[in-house]
Amino acid sequence: MRVKRPLTRALVKIIATGFYRQHLGFLLALFVVLFLNVLYTPVLNQTHLTPEQILVTALKLVVSSVSEPLGVGLLGGLFLLYSWKSWQYVARHLQGADVQFLYYSSNALPWSRQVQSWTLVQLVVCLPLVMISLYAMFVGVAFGYWLIPFLLPVYMLALLIGSGVYYTRLLNNTTAAEPFQADRLAWLRRWPKPLFSLFLYELLDKKRLPYTVTKALSLSSIALLWSVFPASRLDPRLFEFLGLCSALTHAVLLFQAREFEKFYLQFTRNFPHSCWQIAGQQVALYSMLLLPELLGLLMIGPFQHGLLGAALLLSVTLFFRALLARPGLRLPTYLRVVFGCFLVFLFVLLFGFTQWLIIVNLVAAGGLFYHYKYTN
Repeated sequence: MRVKRPLTRALVKIIATGFYRQHLGFLLALFVVLFLNVLYTPVLNQTHLTPEQILVTALKLVVSSVSEPLGVGLLGGLFLLYSWKSWQYVARHLQGADVQFLYYSSNALPWSRQVQSWTLVQLVVCLPLVMISLYAMFVGVAFGYWLIPFLLPVYMLALLIGSGVYYTRLLNNTTAAEPFQADRLAWLRRWPKPLFSLFLYELLDKKRLPYTVTKALSLSSIALLWSVFPASRLDPRLFEFLGLCSALTHAVLLFQAREFEKFYLQFTRNFPHSCWQIAGQQVALYSMLLLPELLGLLMIGPFQHGLLGAALLLSVTLFFRALLARPGLRLPTYLRVVFGCFLVFLFVLLFGFTQWLIIVNLVAAGGLFYHYKYTN
């Protein structure tokens, strides 16, 4: 539908288009991972279930998001985090030299017109949330949960109008010459920074939203699967499945780690590091990155089951990262390969070959790193 108002059309072109251009890779990966790992969860063992029972079980997590307090809170928190990221982007973008004319042109319009235009812009920015809301509402109504599906549009409308009011106040109460003060995380300056930890500081400084959303998805999948399948809490395959799902949710962060090393750490290729030192740095980095999930798997059930799930999580993560050692691998292709590996690994662990899968993943990860570093 064509936008008729000049201010709305200009803001959509400048703000919304720029937001999607900057975050397209992350949004696509988040959408794929969310639907494949949370909104439709494959059943571990389908032999004793009817097709209707398989469908109900696979949709238990999304049903929990409109029926259980924990699921509702996680869904609302995801919407709030996404909105917060858009607020940050707009506040930063309004300090650019290419949008200074907005301070002198849009402010001449009535306050209500400005709020309406900014609300429509926020609606365009939040189209992924609208799609997730519609999906959750459809599933909730289909399963007989009426309250939350009808409260979701109210919550979304409140976020949109609140965002419109915030942007309008920001544009009216800030002068064009006022510099944007960025958070430089001065409290981290004195912390030790070994080579393997540099990407972790990059996450804290510039990629806090991808990190927060990834951790929210990973930990929520563990919490929801643990609550949805209480009868399987003594089954080691449940812990293995939790570890596998957590590794899948970190695929985007692994891709961003490759990009960070490619563009900012090229000088380290000339360091006299042995294969074992490089492998140790990779293990240290992803052990720190996955620390909440590793501790969660060890603490929620029998230690031996949790240890097996944690080992699978770390080995699969290292293997997914090793796949990125191939030069020129793009994000859409990488996500398809990762999801294909996820299905294969799921099939393997269902047959009880988890120990062999861990060993094969570690050997394959080491072989790929060695091949692309020393022989390619």
